[in-house]
Amino acid sequence: MNEQNPSAAEYELVRSQLEKIMELSSRRNIQEQGFFYPLAVASYGVEEVMGAVHSMASFKTTMWSKTADFEEKFAREFGSAEAVMVNSGSSSDLLIAFALREKEFGGLEEGDEVLAPAVTWPTQIWSLVMAGFTVRLVDVDQRTMNMDWQDLEAKIGPRTRAISLVHLMGNTSNLDKIMEISRKHDLVVIEDSCEALGAKWRGKPVGSFGLASSSSFFFSHHIMTMEGGMISTDSPELAEHFRLLRAHGWTRNLRSKRKGATGWDSRYSFESWGFNVRPTELNAAFGLAQLGRFESFQSQRQKSADYSLGRIADLEGSLTPMTVQSETECSWFAFPIMVDSGANFSRRDLVTHLEKIGVETRPIVAGNLARQPATKKIKGITSGDLPGADEVHNRGFYIGLHPIDFELELERVWDAIEEFTHSSS
Repeated sequence: MNEQNPSAAEYELVRSQLEKIMELSSRRNIQEQGFFYPLAVASYGVEEVMGAVHSMASFKTTMWSKTADFEEKFAREFGSAEAVMVNSGSSSDLLIAFALREKEFGGLEEGDEVLAPAVTWPTQIWSLVMAGFTVRLVDVDQRTMNMDWQDLEAKIGPRTRAISLVHLMGNTSNLDKIMEISRKHDLVVIEDSCEALGAKWRGKPVGSFGLASSSSFFFSHHIMTMEGGMISTDSPELAEHFRLLRAHGWTRNLRSKRKGATGWDSRYSFESWGFNVRPTELNAAFGLAQLGRFESFQSQRQKSADYSLGRIADLEGSLTPMTVQSETECSWFAFPIMVDSGANFSRRDLVTHLEKIGVETRPIVAGNLARQPATKKIKGITSGDLPGADEVHNRGFYIGLHPIDFELELERVWDAIEEFTHSSS
């Protein structure tokens, strides 16, 4: 490149070379994984990489204008007034949990109880504990794999102050019932939408029901930014607090441009304590490009889910898919499967066979968190009976649903599953 600003032609030369390199690397990467049907595949291409290259070549790599642009477009796309980008979905959960301690955003005190589902990603629970709360695990409906609203209401106690609502596998609980319970008992609702970007309940986007919601842009999620997450909220004041928490308590990146302490340099004014969980411009560049492809990604995931639903229907009595309620517009994160209790094989049998022939699988997230070693070591987490979570733990697993065309490979997967179930009969 010349000594002046790089020209369009010079960027185009970089782009053409990248296209060749990435095409070869993509094929090699899938081969090296050892699975003909991996759990997840890269959904990014040259546009994302060129956006990152532009940031690096411009020497603007820390949180900058691309981050702000991505936040604005994300909020508009998914129905919130404000969006604050951070470095992961787990960090989103962490900041939301700590915000509950603020008087104007929940006013929870140390030791107050938050109800959360027993089947979820662990850092959602860890975040609540780190913020000083106790957590009571709520059972899940093994059909939807989401929170059982009847067990939720039954577990409300004298110190229960909030519900941490997770939309697992792109699906939802009965949100009418849960929000009714929250109003009846005056409970704050926060949401984890990390696996459910684009999902809706009665036409309303998930993540817009509570005080704030988290999203994740990890490799296998609906859009990916390498690492990254987002907090959505309709409160401008809460969004400003998240901006403080994400960067040391520093006022530098506040939208309201508050003045610093009297007599102090406003460039180094700290209004609160905080973390450092900022994203980079490279992450935001990926996110901006991925937003433009979200609709096509969703279409492909839905097409694969519909095909899988058709194939598993022929295996009734051996395998059961996740149930999606009529009010839910599911944003399929993956394809969860339950091995029926009356099947002539176990989950382990089927998963072992699939992995052996080249189909990558996973349990339903972390299974029943009450049975995880870490949970047993952490004080302040209680549960009671969790029969639905136990069923998901013992009999559930999932295969990937890809945002790009893997139709021939998916057909092979279901041929293999069908052959296995019939041979085990």
